Amino acid sequence: PQASCCADKVHCCPHATICDLAHGRCLSPAGDVPLGTTFPSWKRQPPAPVALRQVPCPDGRSACPDGSTCCQLPSARYGCCPLQNAVCCGDGQHCCPQGTACDLEHSTCTSAPGWARPLVSLPKARDVRCDDETSCPDGNTCCRLSSGAWGCCPLEEAVCCPDHVHCCPQGYTCDP
Repeated sequence: PQASCCADKVHCCPHATICDLAHGRCLSPAGDVPLGTTFPSWKRQPPAPVALRQVPCPDGRSACPDGSTCCQLPSARYGCCPLQNAVCCGDGQHCCPQGTACDLEHSTCTSAPGWARPLVSLPKARDVRCDDETSCPDGNTCCRLSSGAWGCCPLEEAVCCPDHVHCCPQGYTCDP
């Protein structure tokens, strides 16, 4: 901690010592110690890998990321409401938080008299295409699950891990 970097930018010495490159020592009144050698730094570890947990939709073919809700779209396909246990509105385009009701006439979610907030729009279908039949919501990355099916990693342009369960942010490497 608080080491001193030597002028050669290769060696270092403990705090409150002086580099003596000619003799390969770190000098201090308490005694001399050998020079330490620096080593390359590395990228800080990202937050823990994100598991590809999914909420299956009633059609048995679609799924949404954990923490979201499947809502049927006007096309009879499913979209993902970005709210957990949400209320899907009858128009197939909006959703509201759990415990509220859709007021399509006023474009709000209501719960108690006088309480209202704007409707939440469902993301458009097929925002991120995995293949001709499967997609993930915008801001996600398609990753293959161990079953061979597609999963949605809730990170944009993520790295899919070889264990087919986790993913890491772009620019990072999976470390099992």
